[in-house]
Amino acid sequence: MPDSTLQVTPLDLDIFREMYRSGGVNLSGIDPRLNATRIAKRLKVGRARVAARVNAWDASGFLSRYDVWLNPAVYGWQGAWVNVRVDHPRSKPALLGRLALVDGVVGGVELLGDWLGVGIVAPDDGALDRTANLLRGLAGVREVEPPVRWRAPPPARPLTPLDVRIVQALRENPTATLRATARRVGVSTRTMTRRYGDLLDGWAVWFVPAFDFRAIGTPVVSVGVTLHRGTDPDTIVRRIRARYPLTLEFRDAGVSTDPEVPGVGIVVLLPSSAHLDELDRSIAELDGVSGVELSVMVRILSFPDWFDRHLAGLLGGRAGRAAGPRRDP
Repeated sequence: MPDSTLQVTPLDLDIFREMYRSGGVNLSGIDPRLNATRIAKRLKVGRARVAARVNAWDASGFLSRYDVWLNPAVYGWQGAWVNVRVDHPRSKPALLGRLALVDGVVGGVELLGDWLGVGIVAPDDGALDRTANLLRGLAGVREVEPPVRWRAPPPARPLTPLDVRIVQALRENPTATLRATARRVGVSTRTMTRRYGDLLDGWAVWFVPAFDFRAIGTPVVSVGVTLHRGTDPDTIVRRIRARYPLTLEFRDAGVSTDPEVPGVGIVVLLPSSAHLDELDRSIAELDGVSGVELSVMVRILSFPDWFDRHLAGLLGGRAGRAAGPRRDP
């Protein structure tokens, strides 16, 4: 039986960067419909090479699907990340089932060991804190750190009824062609193409890739690096990449966290888990670095019920309100 493990190359990371319409890797902004021809032209490689790598992501199970999120600000809501520590790694499967039932839990990342990162949305800061407190009471949870708020751009305009129908179709089949999606919605391909671009460029719709890092043959490490004020983040990233070529940096494109704390977020693919201590030490020793936190990522989590429920509410006749985003009770 052939080995289906994905061996990641620098070309894979280059392709992934080019899939972001803004040029910066973050939670929002990826466009799965940017075609292989365009990406190949920008990278100056053959189209067949790009297509083969993207097909390998799918065949290995690394990229199982995309989830389509509405910017919570469409509803007047905001989001945050919450780090959750479980009482034992074996508690995680049962806890994931409980998280799916918590109103406002929309996604996250499973980490190796005792921790999960959980994405939550709520109408205001107080509600975010209450949701975090609710998570603290779930069976299997040992600790919940305070929420770290997202800093997400507001949508460029309110959604129209047609926009809502398009979003529903995208959620049902995120990778369907725009022609097929246009037929499903009942509009021309030209109208669909224009509306689709507006929704993504206007930060109303986010495509969130559901990665399963277990499909990769090497550890995938999320690294949070805090910096002394005045330190150039790009210089730090270049120095890390010089030692670890399979490094992907996150940019301030869409959703980010605390802008008051200077730092940089990167993902590093290591040759083996034996290099974790070396990675931590080599980054901590760089001039300008004040702290390093490493987490080995297992997979991206998605809890779609919140978006499905609120989108259904918009489809129930409230989508056409042009006064601005509505706030749900």
